Amino acid sequence: MAYTRLGRAVPTPNVQLYTVARRSFPIVLEEKGELKAINTTDIRCELEGRSTVIWVIEEGTRVRKGDKLVELACDEIENKIRQAEIDVTAAQAAYEAAQKDLQILIGKNESEIRAAEVALWLAEQTLLKYKEGEAVELRQKLDLALKKAEKQYEQARDTLKDSEELYQKGYITRIDLEQDRFREYSSQIEVQTAKLALKVADEFTIPMNIADLQSKVDKARQDLDRARKEAAASEAKSRAELESKEGQFRLKQENLAKLKDQKSKATILAPTEGLVVYYKEGFWDDFQMKAGASVHERQILIQLPDTSRMKVVVRIHEAKTEMVKPGLPATVEVEGLAGQQFHGRVTKIAVLAAPQMRWMNPNLKEYETEIELDGTFTNLKPNVTARAPILVTELRNVLAVPVQAVFSKGDKHYVFVDQKGEPSPLEVRLGLASSEYVEIKDGLREGQTVYLAVPEEARLKLPEVQDAGRERRRGPRPPVMTRPVGAESRPASRRARWE
Repeated sequence: MAYTRLGRAVPTPNVQLYTVARRSFPIVLEEKGELKAINTTDIRCELEGRSTVIWVIEEGTRVRKGDKLVELACDEIENKIRQAEIDVTAAQAAYEAAQKDLQILIGKNESEIRAAEVALWLAEQTLLKYKEGEAVELRQKLDLALKKAEKQYEQARDTLKDSEELYQKGYITRIDLEQDRFREYSSQIEVQTAKLALKVADEFTIPMNIADLQSKVDKARQDLDRARKEAAASEAKSRAELESKEGQFRLKQENLAKLKDQKSKATILAPTEGLVVYYKEGFWDDFQMKAGASVHERQILIQLPDTSRMKVVVRIHEAKTEMVKPGLPATVEVEGLAGQQFHGRVTKIAVLAAPQMRWMNPNLKEYETEIELDGTFTNLKPNVTARAPILVTELRNVLAVPVQAVFSKGDKHYVFVDQKGEPSPLEVRLGLASSEYVEIKDGLREGQTVYLAVPEEARLKLPEVQDAGRERRRGPRPPVMTRPVGAESRPASRRARWE
């Protein structure tokens, strides 16, 4: 040990070397998944609450549209249907009675409104008759009486004047004179009385009569308005009751129809042709689709996949998702069909990561990716394991080294080159990687020699990670490489498939 530490290097064991050169190679993601039908019809239990399976078709049966798949118990529904039919009959009778009550009420209200309208018209006509007839006639009579009295007073006054002259001349007696004076006085009083009568008519009789008749008109109008409002209110109430009865009747009818529909759904028929597959939520789902099983509403019982068009569903690690995009080609090998290969293309990549069970690996993030197979099929079945290598790209004439020549520490990558007979780490910048080669973007030049393997002591020469805080957060990491993306092992003949 002292001799070694004082300067003599430990002899490097005989290791394999590799000369850096340019080459072309495909970048392939090796993924495993399950074969699924592109179009799958879910058969659900449509009965409310819980139901019991009486009969179910055998799994794996190919069915046509209209074939019976499942039969559920419906004794309780039949009892509900009988009670619902009684409820519908009672609700219909109540609804029809409410209709007749409304019709009677409408007729009664129309009669009362017509009577109020006639009363208002009579009051208005009476007022108009008085204003334009009786009041005018009364004033004309009083005015005529006043003019007549004034005329008589004028004649009596002239007669009295003549009588006084005749009395002075002795042609008439005093008695005749006094009689003419009385007539003149009497005519004067009649004029005053006629004027007073006209004044009373103008200021009291006619206005009072008009006010009284106008009051009757207003009262008749109010009675008509009240009759209309009462009719509207009573009809609105009656209509509301009718609508309530109608709503109850419709509700009972809908309930009966729903129960009959539920009864029809106790027998589940195939909506389309397909292969019968009993549905399971996952490997932890212990539900068994069989006669006597208890099922609930909206539970998926059976799936009918259309196996003529198929796809492979794989889960791709989040670190690889940037490499995948729709349209990339893939070859598919199905378990149980040795020697057969199918071709397809990536059609869909999930936006969100697929859920994981926490007790397995809570930090694992994978994205479901769908690969649609080309053509139509008759011999493929769903839920079969399939391998689906995805051709990401084809690198042409790039600088590359074998993946085992690259070592990583932290987020940096290194290769070992010869320096005075000993392997020395050299930092490089990587590009894409396959299971055999990794692209070198920077750090090496063509013709250099790198080590494919180095002893453990040489790996200790890898530089320490600068960000110690990050290392503390991540925990200790051994100074050995983690293989680049795509470094999983695969047969060397895989490349020939793409060529």
